[in-house]
Amino acid sequence: MESGGEFWRAISLWEVRVRISAFGKPQDPFSAALDALRDRLRSGRLVSGEPLTITDLAHDLGLSATPVREALSRLAGERLIEDRRGRGYFAPRLDVSDLVELYGLRRLYLVEALASGGETASISPPGSADQALPLQSQLTQRLDWIVARAGNRALFDAYRQVGERLAPCVRVEARVFALAEEIAELGEAASDRERTAVCLVRLHGARVLQAADIARALRAGENIASL
Repeated sequence: MESGGEFWRAISLWEVRVRISAFGKPQDPFSAALDALRDRLRSGRLVSGEPLTITDLAHDLGLSATPVREALSRLAGERLIEDRRGRGYFAPRLDVSDLVELYGLRRLYLVEALASGGETASISPPGSADQALPLQSQLTQRLDWIVARAGNRALFDAYRQVGERLAPCVRVEARVFALAEEIAELGEAASDRERTAVCLVRLHGARVLQAADIARALRAGENIASL
Protein backbone atom coordinates (compact mmCIF):
# COMPACT_ATOMS: atom_id res chain seq x y z
CA MET A 1 0.00 0.00 0.00
CA GLU A 2 1.30 3.41 -0.93
CA SER A 3 1.43 6.30 1.48
CA GLY A 4 -1.16 9.02 0.98
CA GLY A 5 1.48 11.56 -0.06
CA GLU A 6 2.98 9.25 -2.71
CA PHE A 7 -0.48 8.36 -4.00
CA TRP A 8 -1.50 12.03 -4.18
CA ARG A 9 1.67 12.89 -6.12
CA ALA A 10 0.99 10.01 -8.52
CA ILE A 11 -2.54 11.27 -9.11
CA SER A 12 -1.30 14.82 -9.66
CA LEU A 13 1.27 13.64 -12.20
CA TRP A 14 -1.40 11.59 -13.98
CA GLU A 15 -3.63 14.68 -14.23
CA VAL A 16 -0.72 16.71 -15.64
CA ARG A 17 -0.10 14.04 -18.28
CA VAL A 18 -3.79 14.10 -19.19
CA ARG A 19 -3.69 17.87 -19.67
CA ILE A 20 -0.54 17.62 -21.79
CA SER A 21 -2.08 14.95 -23.99
CA ALA A 22 -5.23 17.03 -24.32
CA PHE A 23 -3.55 20.31 -25.22
CA GLY A 24 -0.04 19.43 -26.37
CA LYS A 25 -0.15 16.77 -29.06
CA PRO A 26 -2.84 15.22 -31.25
CA GLN A 27 -4.74 12.35 -29.66
CA ASP A 28 -5.75 9.12 -31.32
CA PRO A 29 -9.43 9.13 -32.42
CA PHE A 30 -10.62 6.90 -29.57
CA SER A 31 -8.96 9.06 -26.88
CA ALA A 32 -10.25 12.23 -28.53
CA ALA A 33 -13.81 10.86 -28.57
CA LEU A 34 -13.57 9.60 -25.00
CA ASP A 35 -12.21 12.89 -23.64
CA ALA A 36 -14.78 14.96 -25.53
CA LEU A 37 -17.69 12.85 -24.30
CA ARG A 38 -16.37 12.87 -20.72
CA ASP A 39 -16.15 16.65 -20.87
CA ARG A 40 -19.75 16.88 -22.05
CA LEU A 41 -20.87 14.61 -19.23
CA ARG A 42 -18.94 16.56 -16.58
CA SER A 43 -20.22 19.89 -17.88
CA GLY A 44 -23.82 18.74 -17.60
CA ARG A 45 -24.50 18.88 -21.33
CA LEU A 46 -25.54 15.20 -21.37
CA VAL A 47 -27.75 14.59 -18.33
CA SER A 48 -31.34 14.58 -19.55
CA GLY A 49 -31.71 10.98 -20.71
CA GLU A 50 -31.72 11.76 -24.42
CA PRO A 51 -30.56 9.14 -26.95
CA LEU A 52 -26.92 9.43 -28.00
CA THR A 53 -26.82 8.95 -31.74
CA ILE A 54 -23.41 7.76 -32.89
CA THR A 55 -23.58 9.40 -36.32
CA ASP A 56 -24.63 12.76 -34.86
CA LEU A 57 -21.90 12.70 -32.20
CA ALA A 58 -19.29 11.67 -34.78
CA HIS A 59 -20.30 14.61 -36.96
CA ASP A 60 -20.19 17.05 -34.02
CA LEU A 61 -16.75 15.80 -32.96
CA GLY A 62 -15.32 15.59 -36.47
CA LEU A 63 -14.56 11.87 -36.07
CA SER A 64 -15.63 8.64 -37.69
CA ALA A 65 -18.32 6.49 -36.10
CA THR A 66 -15.98 3.72 -34.94
CA PRO A 67 -14.02 5.61 -32.21
CA VAL A 68 -17.24 7.26 -31.02
CA ARG A 69 -18.93 3.87 -30.71
CA GLU A 70 -15.90 2.50 -28.81
CA ALA A 71 -15.90 5.53 -26.48
CA LEU A 72 -19.61 5.13 -25.75
CA SER A 73 -19.05 1.46 -24.98
CA ARG A 74 -16.29 2.39 -22.52
CA LEU A 75 -18.47 5.00 -20.81
CA ALA A 76 -21.35 2.52 -20.58
CA GLY A 77 -18.98 0.05 -18.92
CA GLU A 78 -18.16 2.74 -16.37
CA ARG A 79 -21.91 3.33 -15.84
CA LEU A 80 -21.59 6.95 -16.92
CA ILE A 81 -24.12 6.47 -19.72
CA GLU A 82 -26.82 3.85 -20.30
CA ASP A 83 -26.59 1.01 -22.81
CA ARG A 84 -30.17 -0.07 -23.49
CA ARG A 85 -29.70 -3.26 -25.45
CA GLY A 86 -31.41 -3.05 -28.80
CA ARG A 87 -32.16 0.66 -28.37
CA GLY A 88 -28.70 2.21 -28.25
CA TYR A 89 -26.91 4.52 -25.81
CA PHE A 90 -28.61 7.15 -23.68
CA ALA A 91 -27.32 10.06 -21.63
CA PRO A 92 -27.74 9.63 -17.86
CA ARG A 93 -30.70 11.18 -16.12
CA LEU A 94 -29.93 12.17 -12.55
CA ASP A 95 -33.20 12.03 -10.62
CA VAL A 96 -33.58 12.79 -6.93
CA SER A 97 -33.29 9.10 -6.00
CA ASP A 98 -30.04 8.83 -8.01
CA LEU A 99 -28.57 11.85 -6.24
CA VAL A 100 -29.52 10.48 -2.82
CA GLU A 101 -27.78 7.18 -3.61
CA LEU A 102 -24.67 8.75 -5.11
CA TYR A 103 -24.13 11.30 -2.33
CA GLY A 104 -24.69 8.57 0.24
CA LEU A 105 -22.15 6.32 -1.47
CA ARG A 106 -19.58 9.11 -1.70
CA ARG A 107 -20.00 9.80 2.00
CA LEU A 108 -19.38 6.12 2.80
CA TYR A 109 -16.19 6.07 0.73
CA LEU A 110 -14.91 9.26 2.34
CA VAL A 111 -15.62 8.16 5.90
CA GLU A 112 -14.00 4.76 5.23
CA ALA A 113 -10.94 6.45 3.73
CA LEU A 114 -10.75 8.81 6.68
CA ALA A 115 -10.83 5.90 9.13
CA SER A 116 -8.16 3.92 7.28
CA GLY A 117 -5.86 6.81 6.28
CA GLY A 118 -2.34 7.19 7.58
CA GLU A 119 -1.43 9.27 10.58
CA THR A 120 -0.88 12.44 8.55
CA ALA A 121 -0.70 15.56 10.68
CA SER A 122 -3.19 17.39 8.50
CA ILE A 123 -6.07 16.17 6.37
CA SER A 124 -5.69 19.21 4.12
CA PRO A 125 -4.34 18.53 0.61
CA PRO A 126 -1.01 19.97 -0.53
CA GLY A 127 -1.54 23.47 -1.89
CA SER A 128 -5.01 23.72 -0.34
CA ALA A 129 -4.40 27.39 0.41
CA ASP A 130 -4.60 28.23 -3.31
CA GLN A 131 -7.52 30.65 -3.42
CA ALA A 132 -7.31 30.99 -7.21
CA LEU A 133 -9.26 27.79 -7.77
CA PRO A 134 -13.07 27.93 -8.11
CA LEU A 135 -14.82 27.03 -4.88
CA GLN A 136 -16.16 23.75 -6.27
CA SER A 137 -12.61 22.77 -7.29
CA GLN A 138 -11.26 23.63 -3.83
CA LEU A 139 -13.92 21.47 -2.21
CA THR A 140 -13.36 18.60 -4.62
CA GLN A 141 -9.61 18.77 -3.98
CA ARG A 142 -10.14 18.44 -0.24
CA LEU A 143 -12.45 15.46 -0.66
CA ASP A 144 -10.09 13.79 -3.17
CA TRP A 145 -7.20 14.17 -0.74
CA ILE A 146 -9.09 12.44 2.07
CA VAL A 147 -9.46 9.35 -0.12
CA ALA A 148 -6.02 9.58 -1.74
CA ARG A 149 -4.18 9.73 1.59
CA ALA A 150 -5.62 6.31 2.53
CA GLY A 151 -3.37 4.82 -0.19
CA ASN A 152 -6.05 2.36 -1.33
CA ARG A 153 -6.29 2.40 -5.12
CA ALA A 154 -9.40 0.23 -5.28
CA LEU A 155 -11.19 2.59 -2.91
CA PHE A 156 -10.01 5.64 -4.82
CA ASP A 157 -11.12 4.17 -8.17
CA ALA A 158 -14.59 3.43 -6.77
CA TYR A 159 -14.77 6.90 -5.25
CA ARG A 160 -13.65 8.53 -8.48
CA GLN A 161 -16.31 6.68 -10.47
CA VAL A 162 -18.97 8.10 -8.16
CA GLY A 163 -17.31 11.50 -8.55
CA GLU A 164 -17.59 11.26 -12.33
CA ARG A 165 -21.31 10.58 -12.05
CA LEU A 166 -21.73 13.50 -9.64
CA ALA A 167 -19.60 15.91 -11.70
CA PRO A 168 -22.58 17.76 -13.24
CA CYS A 169 -23.98 18.26 -9.73
CA VAL A 170 -20.71 19.65 -8.40
CA ARG A 171 -20.88 22.36 -11.06
CA VAL A 172 -24.27 23.59 -9.79
CA GLU A 173 -23.77 23.11 -6.03
CA ALA A 174 -22.66 26.74 -5.65
CA ARG A 175 -26.23 27.75 -6.50
CA VAL A 176 -27.57 25.70 -3.58
CA PHE A 177 -24.86 25.62 -0.88
CA ALA A 178 -22.44 28.02 0.79
CA LEU A 179 -19.30 26.29 -0.49
CA ALA A 180 -16.91 28.81 1.08
CA GLU A 181 -18.31 28.02 4.53
CA GLU A 182 -18.05 24.27 3.92
CA ILE A 183 -14.43 24.60 2.78
CA ALA A 184 -13.58 26.71 5.81
CA GLU A 185 -15.23 24.17 8.12
CA LEU A 186 -13.23 21.31 6.60
CA GLY A 187 -10.07 23.37 6.88
CA GLU A 188 -10.65 24.10 10.57
CA ALA A 189 -11.25 20.40 11.24
CA ALA A 190 -8.28 19.20 9.19
CA SER A 191 -6.17 18.12 12.17
CA ASP A 192 -8.97 16.12 13.81
CA ARG A 193 -10.42 13.01 12.19
CA GLU A 194 -13.58 12.97 14.27
CA ARG A 195 -14.38 16.58 13.48
CA THR A 196 -13.65 15.95 9.80
CA ALA A 197 -15.98 12.94 9.83
CA VAL A 198 -18.74 15.06 11.35
CA CYS A 199 -18.19 17.69 8.63
CA LEU A 200 -18.39 15.05 5.91
CA VAL A 201 -21.61 13.58 7.29
CA ARG A 202 -23.15 17.05 7.61
CA LEU A 203 -22.02 18.11 4.13
CA HIS A 204 -23.49 15.02 2.46
CA GLY A 205 -26.59 15.04 4.63
CA ALA A 206 -27.36 18.54 3.39
CA ARG A 207 -27.04 17.39 -0.20
CA VAL A 208 -29.33 14.44 0.37
CA LEU A 209 -31.93 16.72 1.98
CA GLN A 210 -31.69 19.19 -0.88
CA ALA A 211 -31.38 16.66 -3.71
CA ALA A 212 -34.54 18.05 -5.29
CA ASP A 213 -32.99 21.55 -5.39
CA ILE A 214 -29.83 20.15 -7.02
CA ALA A 215 -31.93 18.30 -9.61
CA ARG A 216 -33.80 21.53 -10.38
CA ALA A 217 -30.51 23.41 -10.75
CA LEU A 218 -29.30 20.73 -13.16
CA ARG A 219 -32.45 21.05 -15.26
CA ALA A 220 -32.10 24.84 -15.26
CA GLY A 221 -28.55 24.45 -16.54
CA GLU A 222 -29.79 22.20 -19.34
CA ASN A 223 -32.38 24.80 -20.35
CA ILE A 224 -29.76 27.56 -20.41
CA ALA A 225 -27.33 25.41 -22.41
CA SER A 226 -30.01 24.66 -25.00
CA LEU A 227 -30.83 28.32 -25.73
